[in-house]
Amino acid sequence: MDRENIKTILVIDDDYSMLLGIKALMERNGYKAITCEDSRIGVKLAEQSHPDLIICDIMMPHLDGFKIREATSTNPLTRNIPFLFLTARNTQTDKLRGFSNGADDYITKPFDPLELVARINAILRRQETMRQTAAVEMTHQIERIQSEMSQNVSHELRTPMTQILLSLDMILRNKYNDPNDLKWFVEIALSQSYRLKALIDDLIFLNSHDAHPLHCFRQKVDIKLDFTLPISLRQTLYIEKEIQLKVNIAEGINIHASRAEFSHACIHLIDNALKFAPPQSTVLVDLDENGEGGCVLTITDQGIGIPVELREKVFDRYFQISQGITREYGGLGIGLTIAQIIARSLSGDVKILPIDNGCRVQMILPPAPHDMPKAFTFLSAHANR
Repeated sequence: MDRENIKTILVIDDDYSMLLGIKALMERNGYKAITCEDSRIGVKLAEQSHPDLIICDIMMPHLDGFKIREATSTNPLTRNIPFLFLTARNTQTDKLRGFSNGADDYITKPFDPLELVARINAILRRQETMRQTAAVEMTHQIERIQSEMSQNVSHELRTPMTQILLSLDMILRNKYNDPNDLKWFVEIALSQSYRLKALIDDLIFLNSHDAHPLHCFRQKVDIKLDFTLPISLRQTLYIEKEIQLKVNIAEGINIHASRAEFSHACIHLIDNALKFAPPQSTVLVDLDENGEGGCVLTITDQGIGIPVELREKVFDRYFQISQGITREYGGLGIGLTIAQIIARSLSGDVKILPIDNGCRVQMILPPAPHDMPKAFTFLSAHANR
């Protein structure tokens, strides 16, 4: 028998002679047996050894079998391990309680050794079948996601590229007497070029973060250059929706964050609001102080909102409420992911706040002093010598 495929069974029983008998029975039938007389140690052994099956007596001191099952079922490391109750009690109430606690089977003492082995084999076969089924389903799910992602990425890159090429083609092939016509095509090409660059920058950011987790240093943010101007430029991509963007900035606010990353996060949060906001609606942007160097950015739109059960899921990479290239809203589903990565690199976070209508997203950065660049420190030290 392949030793790597030998199943491990943990047996918990305060009857030492019973332990020896079951251990010998298990080993004769090709299993590896781990035995334990102390119920409290048995719970720890289950977590440490992660057996393929737990056989547990019900009547024991300290923790009875039901409490052991409860402990293993609430631990993520042991909750999926099959459980077989072994007891001298043979009442219907005990059996029902055992199954309601998540037991996979129940056998009473004295038992027929062949019956016990048969029940163990049946449990492990069911477990293996479930594992194989889950693996197949997971493979199909991964393939579906990969297919959708491939379509979405292709679509998101192809759309701006097509508009850029068409605009440039019109400029080259036609002579426009009205400079406004020429300007219109140039503006389309320019705005779609920015859109294409933003998509590429996002993908590069995620790949870079995967290889080397982001660690942002703190520097003084220029509110006009790093916040107001970038979000105004992003608003121009939605000019046809005629959305009113109301921006309120706390007077004299000082924010200490990596400028490029801070701007990147803010743009994505604003973009999400503009994308989902209805035409001719209002998006509110409030930038408030949070101590020296910290801030609270709150963005409220009047869009479709995010269901409560998805308010954590939307931060998953590539997750979108609507899927496929026929989805109502564009994008790759990485904006909130990137914003949260950046906020957490600065010891902050991004959350979806409860709201009756629309959506409210908040990014919080804690107070912190700005970091003096090492190069500046080096030059200052030499200048003072």
